[in-house]
Amino acid sequence: MLTNKCLLLSVFAIFFTLKVGAQNSLGDPVLNEDFGFGTNYTPVGRPLNDDYSTMKAGGDGGRCPNPGAYLILNSSAGCYGDSFKTINFDHSGTNPFGYLMMVNGDSKPVIYYTRIIEGGKFCGGAKYQFAAYLSNINIGMPRPDGYVDADVKFTVKSSTGAVLATYNTGPLNPDDSFKQYYVDFIAPNDGKGVTIELSNNALTGTVGNDFAMDDITVKAYGPVIDIGIGTVAGPAAITQTQCLDAGPQTYLLKSFVHNIASPQYQWQSNINNAGWTNITGAKSKDFNLATEFKNPTVGKYQYRIGILSAPGASLNCQTFSLPITIDVVKNPSFTLPDTISVCEGKNLSLHADGGTSFLWTLPDNSTSGQHFLEIPNASKSNEGRYIVVITGDNCTSITQTWVVVGKPIFAAVDDTNPIICEGDAVQLGANGGTTYKWTPSIGLDHDDVAKPMASPTITTEYNVVINNGACEEYRTVTVKVIKKPKADAGKDKAIQEGDAVKLDGAIVAGNIANYYWTSSDNTSYLTSLTPVVNPTESTTYTLHLESSDNCGTASDNVFVRVFKKLTIPTTITPNNDGVNDIWNIDKLITYPESVLTVYTRDGHEVFRTVGDAKHWNGIYQGRQLPAGVYYYAIDLKNNLPKKAGWVMLVR
Repeated sequence: MLTNKCLLLSVFAIFFTLKVGAQNSLGDPVLNEDFGFGTNYTPVGRPLNDDYSTMKAGGDGGRCPNPGAYLILNSSAGCYGDSFKTINFDHSGTNPFGYLMMVNGDSKPVIYYTRIIEGGKFCGGAKYQFAAYLSNINIGMPRPDGYVDADVKFTVKSSTGAVLATYNTGPLNPDDSFKQYYVDFIAPNDGKGVTIELSNNALTGTVGNDFAMDDITVKAYGPVIDIGIGTVAGPAAITQTQCLDAGPQTYLLKSFVHNIASPQYQWQSNINNAGWTNITGAKSKDFNLATEFKNPTVGKYQYRIGILSAPGASLNCQTFSLPITIDVVKNPSFTLPDTISVCEGKNLSLHADGGTSFLWTLPDNSTSGQHFLEIPNASKSNEGRYIVVITGDNCTSITQTWVVVGKPIFAAVDDTNPIICEGDAVQLGANGGTTYKWTPSIGLDHDDVAKPMASPTITTEYNVVINNGACEEYRTVTVKVIKKPKADAGKDKAIQEGDAVKLDGAIVAGNIANYYWTSSDNTSYLTSLTPVVNPTESTTYTLHLESSDNCGTASDNVFVRVFKKLTIPTTITPNNDGVNDIWNIDKLITYPESVLTVYTRDGHEVFRTVGDAKHWNGIYQGRQLPAGVYYYAIDLKNNLPKKAGWVMLVR
C-alpha cells in the first residue's frame, strides 16, 4: 500500500466469527504456526530465517509494517491512524497477548510466508490440507481509485519445485472476520519434504492489499467420520451432560467412516484438557464407556476416534473425528429450610438459588417459574408445602419447605419507663409471644426470657423481639438510672495548733436534698461544703449527703491533723543536780517524723535525733562539750515550717 495510507482513518469495529472448511476428518498438525504470544505491545519483527519470507519489518516509526513488509505483533493500535484494524490477537481471541503477522501488501509478487516441512512427517500418497486464517485489515476504509483488496495465493511444492497444489483466495472481503482458507494436496511418495508458500496474488492498485494471517496449519486430510452416542449422528461435535447424582452410566460411542473399506481404528481420550492419549485396546469402530462413568468426578471428558485409511499405515496420516464431550456437572445443591414461618398479612418471600431455571409447585398445585417467589398479604390459604425443581447445566434437584402462616401477636410490655437508683434492679416484662430476645444484653440477668431482671449502670433503652413462631413484634423499654449520692470530703489536712483550715467538700454525684458535716469529737455540725475549722486536737470530719430522689445517703471522711506548738528551752545545765540536766523540747513527741540537729558555732554537728527518741545532754562522742552557745535546727516534716535557734550550755 502507498503512502496515502496514513490518511485513511477508520472508526469501525467488527466482531469476528470463526469459519471452518469441509467436514472431512483432519489429523493432528504436522505444522502449526500461531506466531506465539507476549505481553509487550510494541510491534516486534520475528527473526528472519528460512521459515519466513525475506520481507523486512518497519514503518510508521517502527509501529507498523512499511509497504512490502510485515511485522509480528499483538496490537494494531495507532497503526496508520488506526486505518489498520484487527479485532482479536490472535484470531481466536482466546489469548489477549497472542501475536499474528500483519502484512502491508505491495503491487509486486512477494512471498509472505514460506516453510519447508520434512518428508518424515508425511505419509507418501496421503492427502493433506494446508490452511491459514486470513483477514482484510482495511476495515471500514473508503475505496478510492486504485484501491485493491488483498488476494492471497496458497502454493505447495515438492522438493524438486514441482507445484503440487495452488489456491487463490480471491479478494478478501473487509466486512469478513478472520476466515480459514485452505488447499488440499497429495504428499509425494519420494519420502522428501514439501514447501508451502503464501504469496501476493493482487498485483495492481495503489491503495489497500493489506491483511493479517494467523494459525497456519498442515494436517492430514481424511474421510468424513460420523460419530454419536448410542447411534451414529453425523460428523459434527457432540456434547452430552451427565448429572453427578445420576448414578452409574454407560455410553456406547459409535463411528462410521465414509468411503474406506477397512480403516484401522484407535479411540483417544482427553480428560479435563490434559491432552489426547490413546485408550488401550480401544481399536474398534465402537467403544463402550462403562467403568469410566460408574463413579465419575466433575469434569470434562472428551473422546474421539482416529482412523488410518489402510492397516499398517504411518500415524502421520491418521485423522480424527470431531470430539464427543461428556460434561459431568454437579446437580444444584440449594436446600430450603424444613419450615418457613410468615405472619398473616405479611409478604411471603421464598428464594431458590443454584440454578438457571426454577419451577415452584404451590400447596394449591399451581406452579410458578419465578426465581424469587413473592406472595403478598399471606393468609391461612397460603399455608402448606412448597416444592421447587431447580435446573442448572441440564441437571435438576428438588427441595421443599412447609410454610406456616401464623396469627399476629398482640404484644405488650409491662412498663415502658421504669426508674431505678444506681445499683438497684428492676424486672422488665413482655408478653404475647413464645420466644423473646432482648438487646442489648448488658445489665440483664437473661436476654431470652419474658421477664428479665435489669440492673444497668446508666440509662439504657432495651429492645425486645416478641415471636410466636410465625409473627414478630418489637417493643422498647427505657430504664432510667438515677445516680446515687457520692461525697468527697477532700484530701487530709495538717495544721499547727492554733491555726485554722478550710475543708474541701464536694458533691460527686446524685441529686442532693441536704448535706452537712460532723466531727469525731462531736463538737462540730457544719452546713457548708467548705467550712473553716480550727481544732485543737487531731480530728476526723465527715461530709454527709442525702438524695432528693430517695436514692439513699453517702458520706466521706477527711482527717485534720493538729501539730502542737513546741516549747524550746534556751539553757541546758548538765551538772547532775537533777534540774535541767537534759535539753527536753516539750511536745516534740507529737512530731514523730521530725529531725532535730545541734551544731557548734563553726557548724560541726554534735547531736541528731528523729522525733523525740533521744534528748541532748551536752555529751558528744563520750566527752563533755565545753560551755557556750550551740545552734539547733528542727525539720518538722509534713510541709510544716522549719525552726532554728540557739541554746546556752552552762557548766
